[in-house]
Amino acid sequence: MLRFWRNPEFLRHRHAELRAGRAVAVVVVVLVICVMVGLACWASRQADLERERQAAAELKGLWQTRLPQWERQNGIEFWRLFYRSLMLMQAGVLTFWSLLSCAQAVSGERERKTWDFQLTTALKPAELLIGKLLGEPVLAYFIVLCCLPVAMIAGVAGGISFLHILGAYLLIVAGALFIGLGGLWLSSLFESRSRGIGLIGALALYALLAGSYGFYGSSTPGLAGFSPLAALLPLVGIDNSPTSAKRATIFGDPVPWVLMSLLLYVTAGAWLALMLTRNLKKDYREISILSRWQAVGCAAYLNFVVFALFNPNASPGMSTRDFVSFIAAINAAILFAMGLATLTPPERLQLWWRKSAVRQASWFSEDGPSWPWLALSAVVAYGLLVWGLYVWGRAFQFAALPLIYGGVELLVILVFVTRDIMFIQWCKLTRLRAPLVKGILYLGLYYTSVGILAIVLATQPGRAAQRAINLLTPAGIFDDQAYRSLFAGSLFAGAGLQLVVVWILLVLIHGRLRRPAMVAARAADGVNPLAAQT
Repeated sequence: MLRFWRNPEFLRHRHAELRAGRAVAVVVVVLVICVMVGLACWASRQADLERERQAAAELKGLWQTRLPQWERQNGIEFWRLFYRSLMLMQAGVLTFWSLLSCAQAVSGERERKTWDFQLTTALKPAELLIGKLLGEPVLAYFIVLCCLPVAMIAGVAGGISFLHILGAYLLIVAGALFIGLGGLWLSSLFESRSRGIGLIGALALYALLAGSYGFYGSSTPGLAGFSPLAALLPLVGIDNSPTSAKRATIFGDPVPWVLMSLLLYVTAGAWLALMLTRNLKKDYREISILSRWQAVGCAAYLNFVVFALFNPNASPGMSTRDFVSFIAAINAAILFAMGLATLTPPERLQLWWRKSAVRQASWFSEDGPSWPWLALSAVVAYGLLVWGLYVWGRAFQFAALPLIYGGVELLVILVFVTRDIMFIQWCKLTRLRAPLVKGILYLGLYYTSVGILAIVLATQPGRAAQRAINLLTPAGIFDDQAYRSLFAGSLFAGAGLQLVVVWILLVLIHGRLRRPAMVAARAADGVNPLAAQT
């Protein structure tokens, strides 16, 4: 598998994208663009030097004595600007191209009706994954390869360390591979009819990774390492970037940004690769992103990353209560993501229901509903919260009351997340087209409606808006008032109401699962199901 140049899928894309004529044209275009960029950088440096000469002529004194030094440095500054421009252009082209090409890899094959042919090949899922990951954006990698000699010459001429140049290219390639994995993962989740939504999701993923650069000033600055810019800007000589002055930390110890980004790309990319190899050669209706135990392990990994990258020095005013609420809020997103990852395909859920009726399958079965595993993930998250408070004991007070608060918050969040996941599971059992997407959109509409209702009620005197939030959303548990009245009736009434909704959804799901069994029983008795309905 490591010999990707012999991978049939990679060879297919290479032969299609890099025919002799096209390859020559790409080389010429890349060289022309490099020349144009070089001329633009030279013009920029000459304009800056001319302004410095005018300032020296007008102000004289110290400016006059520094002018010879500026003129001697002008050549070096030109090469540095040229190198910096080329590296940033290569990073943008390779990462964005990898995302867009990989985001259409599987859904595009489904649209062209050729995906089934690839599923029947002798390629293993890992081989198919490597072939698509490196083959789909092969033209972008070729563009970077053509630009590499020019960039290295510019970097060496500009006084950039050779190790910094190699580190920058390693970071760009690692970031492109990680982003390509994300695009390929998104592409595998959408049918051909939902291809547009998949592309929108890919663009949102790119914006999210690029926006993660802003985490450098947050409580978890290491998350900025998901953006290639965090480590790339200092490597290409931009010394005034925010990440040049601030360091990423792991359990409070500073680490280089390059190492931080590579650690995040390798560990998070390993989970994406696991999800893809599990499902890449499965039928669309049989896709199950993670196994049950893998989902629990992934939830533990995400919690561990947050605790490891947390930096109390970045938030000196954060109290123990705020830290607990911060972890609970993050686990709301983690539990929802794990719930989506463990949604059971309808056919497998139907098989589990038949086995459970004769006591041959338990609630913690691999093909059963996901809510027991959500509860187990919440228990693991709470255990890691206790461990995290102990680890960060030098910054926060390790006491029983914050742990009680954290347990109540996680419990309320678990109830609401279970309700949402059970609703999406019910959608998958209906005849909705793209049930996952529509289920998430319906939930978004629900929470938007509740937000508008709360805004309307906030114009009235009293706490009607807060009670509505407590009853209909988990956001009420994070209100400061909740800590002064932790056992307020509206909070637990809301959790109880959602448990009733969960029970109703379970009844509806069992009703959907019972229908095929009733049809099969009537057919075995010689009764026409259509005639029986009429």
